[in-house]
Amino acid sequence: MDFFSEALAVMDSQMGYDVCISLATLSDSGPSVRVVDGYYHGGSLYVVSHTASHKMKDIAKDPRVAGCYKIHQFWGKGVNMGNPKKPENLELARTLRKVFFKFYDRHVNEDDPECCILRIVLSRAVVFSQDAKYIVDFQNRSAEKIAMKLDIIE
Repeated sequence: MDFFSEALAVMDSQMGYDVCISLATLSDSGPSVRVVDGYYHGGSLYVVSHTASHKMKDIAKDPRVAGCYKIHQFWGKGVNMGNPKKPENLELARTLRKVFFKFYDRHVNEDDPECCILRIVLSRAVVFSQDAKYIVDFQNRSAEKIAMKLDIIE
């Protein structure tokens, strides 16, 4: 059975739209966590940010990140993809404008050259469906499925 595809489908259904994720980075003073709007697609999470933000400064020094959405956990590498108006980002930026429609026009200034798209390339995740827990290894494109009944009240 292809549990990796199953796990990706769970992630698509539960995080394939605007969700508030807790994102942790590392700095010289230690770990830092903040809540950001994120969007999962194709093995990565996407966030719109600014290079002057603490998270982007942290990621520039150490790209390792971790986070969670509800009871789901993830680990990966933060990549600054640059401004949404860069030619290679135009299609993704169109998608992000639609996904983040509630705030994009009011809070994202694409004309600011320091506005950027943060891509979190996932390496590992633990995700839950109603009847299973998936331990996902993105690097090896594999997942373990553990049968369980999700009885945590959100």
